[in-house]
Amino acid sequence: MTVVPWVIMLLCVILPRVNGLTSFHEFYMVDKGDSLVTLTCPTAFSGAMTWKYEAEDLDKTQVQGHNLILNEVDWYGEYSCWDGDRKLGSIYLLEELKDPEEQDDYLISCRAKSYGCTFNCSWTRSEFTAVRLGLGHDCTDSQESCTWVYPTTSLQDGGLEFELTHSLSPYTEETAPLVVTVEAITRQEYLRKTKRFYLHDIVQPDSPAGMKCQVMDQRLKVKVEPPATWNCPPSYFPLEHQIGYIFKDNGKEEHSMNPLIPRGVSKLRVRSRDPLVPSPWSQWTPWKNVTN
Repeated sequence: MTVVPWVIMLLCVILPRVNGLTSFHEFYMVDKGDSLVTLTCPTAFSGAMTWKYEAEDLDKTQVQGHNLILNEVDWYGEYSCWDGDRKLGSIYLLEELKDPEEQDDYLISCRAKSYGCTFNCSWTRSEFTAVRLGLGHDCTDSQESCTWVYPTTSLQDGGLEFELTHSLSPYTEETAPLVVTVEAITRQEYLRKTKRFYLHDIVQPDSPAGMKCQVMDQRLKVKVEPPATWNCPPSYFPLEHQIGYIFKDNGKEEHSMNPLIPRGVSKLRVRSRDPLVPSPWSQWTPWKNVTN
């Protein structure tokens, strides 16, 4: 009696091949934990073929036509199909990671400099050799219409920076959260996570573009110039500013939300935030010496 195991379809992504699994332009398959895995040679070929795992020959009894049948998955990585000594192609079998040690907020963090049409996300796991992000339910649902975004910058700590574009209007209230899907791979592993948030929850202005001081009797009036990346007009997109200043006589630092500060300060700096959310504070500007 022959028992035919129940085979559940695996997620299979087929894209142009390059040397090594360092991008998503690969043939790869993700093991979803099924009892039986079928790998198909990605190259059309009419003759008999053999299979190797990481250059080691595999049992020919596992080969059925162009397919390699794995009743149990013992190894993850590169499986290649061969015509004698000629390599026909390869496919990477990846283990899906279900519960990474880090929480989602540590894996990926997002920030918008304003309520404009773009925001940035940072990825922290440097051991993954390829990472991509997608915005919207097309990507969450693995639709072909998903537009994937690839890193724009490599960070000093080994992380990656992404820039994503959305279609939200800055003049209307958000009715649904943004949904960001991330896929990350190594030669043997696959990770997929989804992060949901409202745009106003990730807004953090850049540091102010500058500041000017004007003497008014026994006080200084500090006028803060908003960052160039912030939305206009300021009447609709207000910012509030915090002023940090150091006294000449005792070197003590004080902070004020009032643009009028005491005279007798040696230097000052400012930072800004959206008072309506309220957003996190921007970074401080560099200290500026005061001559008055």
